[in-house]
Order: sequence, then structure tokens, then C-alpha cells
Amino acid sequence: MTKTFRSLVRRANTFQAAVALTAVSLTGCSDDPAQNPPCVGDACNPPEQTCVPTMDFEGLDGGLTETLRRFYNGSGDGGLAHITYWSLKAGTPEFDDLPAEEQAKVKKMQASVLHSLKLAPKDDVAGIEVTGTLTVTEGGVTRTQEIVLKMPNDWNGKLVVAGTPGTRNEFSNDGTIVPWVLKRGYAYVAGNKGMTNGGADGNATLLSKTHPTQHWGAMMLDLAAWASTSIEIVTCKAPTHVYAVGLSNGGYQVRRALELDHEREKAGGKRIFAGGLDWSGAYWPDARVLDKDKDGTVTPAEYAAANHLVSTNERAALAMKWAYDPATLSTPAAYTEMPPFSGAQDAMIAAGFGAPSATIWSAYNTAFDSLKASLPQFKGIGYYNFTAYYFKAELLGHDLTESAAYSCFPPNDMDPPPFYAFLTSAEDAGWTPESVSFALKNANTGEFSAPLVSIHGDADGLLGVIANAEAYRDAVTAYGDPDMYRLYVVAGGGHVDLHSDGVLDFDFDGTPAEEGAQDKFTILQPYAERAFDALVEWAEKGTAPPPSKTLATDLVNDQLDASKIEL
Repeated sequence: MTKTFRSLVRRANTFQAAVALTAVSLTGCSDDPAQNPPCVGDACNPPEQTCVPTMDFEGLDGGLTETLRRFYNGSGDGGLAHITYWSLKAGTPEFDDLPAEEQAKVKKMQASVLHSLKLAPKDDVAGIEVTGTLTVTEGGVTRTQEIVLKMPNDWNGKLVVAGTPGTRNEFSNDGTIVPWVLKRGYAYVAGNKGMTNGGADGNATLLSKTHPTQHWGAMMLDLAAWASTSIEIVTCKAPTHVYAVGLSNGGYQVRRALELDHEREKAGGKRIFAGGLDWSGAYWPDARVLDKDKDGTVTPAEYAAANHLVSTNERAALAMKWAYDPATLSTPAAYTEMPPFSGAQDAMIAAGFGAPSATIWSAYNTAFDSLKASLPQFKGIGYYNFTAYYFKAELLGHDLTESAAYSCFPPNDMDPPPFYAFLTSAEDAGWTPESVSFALKNANTGEFSAPLVSIHGDADGLLGVIANAEAYRDAVTAYGDPDMYRLYVVAGGGHVDLHSDGVLDFDFDGTPAEEGAQDKFTILQPYAERAFDALVEWAEKGTAPPPSKTLATDLVNDQLDASKIEL
């Protein structure tokens, strides 16, 4: 046991479950008399309290419900990164010997295999892990998310708050961000954005009619406030620096959290984040970008015409066409064209995808078709129509029944999903003034006051580099402080490193991983690691990294050592 953990202490018997960020900062009370009444008599000079170290870890889960705490010694038990859990299979003696709560972690981790097989986590890190449910009430709104906090024995005094990709669970970064963050000694906290609470499917949560995506940025601030306070309670020391890091929708969370943090700072609050790393993040444009006629209103037509998460995926689905449409471009012959899928090139680039991403267009257009034997509704389904459908329903406030008119799922074994006919006939692609107003609650402003570094691959076939990275850079240039921002576009970088291993069926011939596609992609994780280290130097020492640029790579021989990468 290290000296750091010998000094852990519980300094409070109770912990507020609700962290109201507008009323309470990380360092003190609100100046609002209504929330912080003036002191009277002896209350004006309370006795100074001393933090006395004791061997007690209970404070590390204060404010949570349904909590679990567990120590990992890093000597064969997989450590905080659970490196032994990736290969476990349900029903085997090794799996059955685990406690039920650890079996649940195995299932959550294995539901989100996103890392390259070339970078399988291998480092045991000893420490304590806390899981539970965090509920925060602010301004009459309640935000609930299931979270995990990992505290290494050799803590470096800093905290990483991680955004969560897709609509996944709180363990979905365990193969991508967790290993190198823990190895560097950072405490780590992540949540599920409220998307899989109680074991519900994250995509189904989008059909709840509650518009959950509008809270994703604030949930990063909730995590930062709760974890910082908890760590201070048990160590008598608040984190010296708090960083936001996230992949995909988690990258969006990073951007939005830094923007909200900036708004807090402008209002007189204390900034929480020292900086952020956005890894292949989604960009939601705000009214200043969307309002093309500058009349002060974003109309459904303007929203439909713009590139954003829903529209780019809709346009990709329409360009490639349903996999079983006679006119589909998801064919082996179209894959071998130069450039691949030449008939979709203009439409895909106009939708915000970089030309190098063409290699994966068919794979992402048909990715879930392999499930059709047991789940017939997934016939011809891929990321494009699936993602566009669920996020459109979220913004329109529709449930499964109300969204049937534009469902991505085919009604039977022969007919295409109604999704395609709807998009070609519905006025303004179905957007309404109300749904646009909800979409604008997700909007990125491009304004932040802590350094932000973005990493994005030009071969990203899900969140195109043009619509998501370059467009956000343009917003920062127009409305924010470009001196506080860097965008590094990685040549050949895809969206998910596992897919960049070439494991998908890229030519839709029924046989995956035989196209040699791995030699057309760059593994992005080392570039994210390197960018994070540069961010820390920038935030803590004022050493700004090189200007934004495209980083050349060797597509065949991936650089897997972050320390050898030059930005």
C-alpha cells in the first residue's frame, strides 16, 4: 500500500448527492444570499477544521447510490484497467468464479470493444474502483448517470474526466483511454450519459421522449465536480488539474463541457477544466452557423440543409442506398473502383466526409446486416441509417411507435425500410420548429477558455472530418479564440481503431476481413495519447503545441508508440 493511500481519510459523514453547479463551485459557496445566507454571531468565525489522515475509503463513494468499492492489487487480478476481462467468456470457470458485480463489469467492457487489437491493454495498475449512480439536480432538471471512478495507488494528483462514445456504458473507454491514463497516474472518472441506466439499451433511451442528449455536456461538469470533491475528502487534497478527454460522442462532450465551463467563468464562477482532448468528436452547429439568411431564426429548412450528426448520416445512407436495393453501391465491384464507390463520391464529400474515408463507406452502410439470421430486422442495416434514425427520433421527441414512419428497420423480408422513402418525400426531412429548438440545446459555440486539442482522422467514415472537425475549427475561428485551439488531422485515421484493423466486411461479399483494408488506415490511439501529453504541457507549462496541421502517416506500418509521434 503506497503512502498516497495510507493518507486517505473520510472528512465528512454525509455527502450531498446533488451537485448544483450553478450554486456551488468546487472551492466554495455561492455568493447568492438566497442560497448562502449571511452569517450571524459565532457562525461568522467558525473554528478551522483540520484534515486528519485515517485509513478509511468510505468518502470516495459519497453522494452516490447503489455503490460498490473494490481494490485491485495489480498482481494477476487485472488491476484497475481489468486487462484480464477482455478474454473471459460467460459460462467458463474463470468467469463463474468472479463475484456478480465483476461479471457485470466484464459484460459492460466486452459490449464496447473499440481498441485496436494491436494495442490490447497490458499494464496492471493497482488501486481502488468505485461504481454507483450519480444524481444531480440543477435548475429544476435532474441528471442521472451510472459512473465509475478509478483511483490508482500511485496517483499523480490530477484527474481525467472521460466522455463516453456513442450511447454506450461507463466502461466503454476501458480499452482506449483508461490504460494510458492510469499508467500516467491520473485518477479517472466516466459516466454513461444516462443512456444505459438500469441496463436499458442506450439507443432505446433515445426513444424515451426526454431529449437526453441536451444534458451530455453538463454531465461532464457533474462528473468533474463530484469526483474532485470525493477525492479531496479522502486524500485531503483536491486534484491540481482536471482534464476532459473523450472519443466520438465523448469528444462532443469534451467540447461542450469546456464551452459550458467558459460560460460559468464569464458569469464569475471558477473554471473547472485545465484543458480538453477531443478525439473524433461530433459537432453540433449553433444558430450563428445555421441561420444562413441571418434573420435571427433557424428554420427547419436551414437545419435540414446543414451538415450535422443526423443529416450527414442520412446523406450517407441515401448515397450508398439500402444494401438490398438493386441500385445499392454496397457491392464488391463498387469497392474495387478507383476511387472506391465512385458513384457516391460527390454526395459523401458534400455531406462532410473526407475522400480517404471511402474505404469504409460500404462497411458502415451494412455493418449490422450480419445479425439478420437471428435478428431479421437488421437486414441491410448499418451505422448510417441506424444512427440517423435514432438521433432524429431523439430530437423530434418520438418513441418507437411515433418514429415508425422513418424507421431504419425493414417492415418485412422483402421491402426496404421506410427511412429512405421518408427522406426523399418529407418536407425539410421531417424537421419542425420544435425539434430544431431541441437540437440547438446541443449546439457547440466554439467558445472556451481552456486549451482544447482535437484529433480526427481524414478516413473517418462515421463522423466525417469535414463536417465535424474542420467545421468546428471554423466555428472556433469565427466565434472563439483560435489561439487556444489545435486540430490535428491524422492521415488515414478512421473512427474506431478496431475497425481500422480491417475486421469488417468492407466489400459486402459476405466474408469479413479478407480485403486487406487494415493497410489503408492509421491506428489513432497513439496520436490521441501524444496529443494529450501536449495538452498537459500547454495547460501546465504554457508550452503551446505546433499549429494545427495534417499529420502524415505510414498506413502499412502503424506507429504504435505515442512517444515517437511528432505533432
